[in-house]
Amino acid sequence: MTLATFKKLPLGGVDRRELVNLLAAHGPRVARELLAAQRSRLTPQGVALPKDVAVLILGGSNGITRQLAVQLLFGERVAVAGVHYDSEKMQIGVHHVAAIREAAEAEGLDCTFWNRDATREESVQEVVASLKGRFRAVHLVNGIAAGATKRFAQHGPTQVKDVDVAFDPVLQVPDCTNPAAVRGVGLVDVECATDAEIERTHKFMGTSSMFWAAPLAEAGLLVPGESTVSFCDYDYEADDPVYGMGPLASAKVLQRETMQQIRERYGVRTVKLCYPAVCTTALGAIPGGLAMFMISAQILKERGEYQSIEDLARATMALYREPYPQTELRLDEAYQRCLPEWHRRKDVLMSSDLPSCFDRLFGSAL
Repeated sequence: MTLATFKKLPLGGVDRRELVNLLAAHGPRVARELLAAQRSRLTPQGVALPKDVAVLILGGSNGITRQLAVQLLFGERVAVAGVHYDSEKMQIGVHHVAAIREAAEAEGLDCTFWNRDATREESVQEVVASLKGRFRAVHLVNGIAAGATKRFAQHGPTQVKDVDVAFDPVLQVPDCTNPAAVRGVGLVDVECATDAEIERTHKFMGTSSMFWAAPLAEAGLLVPGESTVSFCDYDYEADDPVYGMGPLASAKVLQRETMQQIRERYGVRTVKLCYPAVCTTALGAIPGGLAMFMISAQILKERGEYQSIEDLARATMALYREPYPQTELRLDEAYQRCLPEWHRRKDVLMSSDLPSCFDRLFGSAL
């Protein structure tokens, strides 16, 4: 049976005008309700950072690093500062931030967010100046995810199998728990990246850790032997037709090289945080990303090894507890083990298999 080709549209094809109206009407309420539900499930993980130490998080207003902020603030009572750039009218991130700040203020927790482009010099200067006046030391978590989901020209364009899923128009993540939102299985075109797109991907996801580490160190906020610089990594397969053969891969290589330079230059611990595929806005934009997530999540749920985004945030707290991870914190072992079965199921997956092939996802928390 021949698979049809479909186009991966931003946020699953939600109408932009409808999106603005929905966010204005429901964004604040939905963000508060989600935060309240997640806080009700929080369990402290034994992180005991000094009061004069903050965790600075870059990017990820609607993904794993948002959940890290929630766990650190409300679970561990740690001071958190965040920098990410969201549209006031079109992205749920601004409502997540408002909900988090409101709840933190009510409990006397130290929480600061900047809606800024984290790759601009003036953003760095503003944030570093503010932190220097309030904290003795900073831990940095880089979760910036903004890159070209394309291939290098030498590999040429291609097509990959993916699952077509509608997004929740308010939360702006693939609605993978709703069988009615899973529209079919098909092929997605993958284009070749331009030089400008490659350069931008490297800037955002390749060298941005050093872009922040250098001024933080100059300000005395990266303390040798105490501070940690980490970044959210994805240990892709080398032959992945999108992630392994384009600027996303070269950016990850650059980021790993940068971490070694930071460690050697500033005497701080540098750790890559190895996560599995997670149901986020960013993953939904990657050709093949939803097939990767949904099939692997189904397998892991069948095996009793699935980790939700809340589970992953709790596990990440090992970053700040003894025995401290030195170069990497692997939270993707079960995911890596399921990849052979993932390939088998992906190769045979057809629209006629829907929705029963994802029965473990429906109605459950992801």
